[in-house]
Amino acid sequence: MVAGLIDVPQTEIALLLESGYLYLEMQKHKEAEEIFAGVAALVPHSEVPLICLGNLHFSQGRYDRALKFHKDALVRNPKSALAQAHTGEALLFMQKRPEAKKALEKALELEPDGAAAEFAKAMLDGMAAGVV
Repeated sequence: MVAGLIDVPQTEIALLLESGYLYLEMQKHKEAEEIFAGVAALVPHSEVPLICLGNLHFSQGRYDRALKFHKDALVRNPKSALAQAHTGEALLFMQKRPEAKKALEKALELEPDGAAAEFAKAMLDGMAAGVV
């Protein structure tokens, strides 16, 4: 169970977020945003739905909005390596390379191994190679 406004089984939260990403893939951005925002309200302590909202805006090229949601996610959980890595990604696409590098390195400090670390390393490698 995930404690929030009401207790919800973890599997149902995951299913809701997956449905939001399905809408995103179907280019139904309004529906995806409604789902992610609803889950964010349902579990106000979790940074994950805010990361999802950031990813939605990032996918639309709205890097400033993506950055806002990723920073909001870090307010909810300052130790979220995933939110930190996505913050770095948004900064990189906003052409703020020094800030992006700092955020990505911070993600690696928070989580040296795992999915967030792999993502941050890939972004840093892309920066070093001049790809991104």
